[in-house]
Amino acid sequence: MILVDTGVIIDFWKKPTDKKKQVFLKEETDICGVVKAELMHGAKDENQLRAIKEALSDFKYIPMEENLWENIGTMLFRLRKRGIAVPFQDVIISALALNYNLVIWSNDKHFKLIKREVPILKLFEQK
Repeated sequence: MILVDTGVIIDFWKKPTDKKKQVFLKEETDICGVVKAELMHGAKDENQLRAIKEALSDFKYIPMEENLWENIGTMLFRLRKRGIAVPFQDVIISALALNYNLVIWSNDKHFKLIKREVPILKLFEQK
């Protein structure tokens, strides 16, 4: 199961490729609340907001469990102690992926930084 990050979806919507389309068709691709909120935040108007909600309804939604906040806080603390600054939302996505044993599909460099400190984090490599 693949947890898809915001940037991958935006890139696909702007410039769909057969390679990415095949991943979406052949793999179980999921999103979380952070990704949903980020995509909706980027809507230009109400019509686009409705279209985004509709498009996202095809994804399985990964819920946020209460106990993950402690894991997120610990991960943020450890990254900061190592001098690694990454966006809060990327740590949330990483914690969800770890909790549910998901692979993150992202084109965002921050996940590679997180993986250096959390080697069990799995990142999807598109072939």
